Amino acid sequence: MSRTESITMPRIKNITVGAKEESRRSVMVSGKIVKDILGYRAIINANWDFIPVGLAAELSALLRQNSFVWVEYPSPTGFAEGWFEVEYPTLKVFCYKNGLAVWHDVSLEFTAKEVTASG
Repeated sequence: MSRTESITMPRIKNITVGAKEESRRSVMVSGKIVKDILGYRAIINANWDFIPVGLAAELSALLRQNSFVWVEYPSPTGFAEGWFEVEYPTLKVFCYKNGLAVWHDVSLEFTAKEVTASG
């Protein structure tokens, strides 16, 4: 994994930053369920009003080459960064905006590679 290739996404329409709990559950002989919390994995859902078709193609090519990508994002404690697994973008409507071919209503989901002690 390297950070030599980069893509700068346009201004974001909506972003949701959260975390999901990573834990193990065990059933004791008594039947009691014990949950061991390992940590939290950051989850980001991002939406754009539109992105140019060429940028969507670059993003898809980058995702085909790499399992994880380096992401810099706003977080509740300021800006954060890290390695994330990124789902392929959801591209809803193809259209033209001021003569430029764009995908409208685009969304991406990012899941952190690392599990941290706090959410």
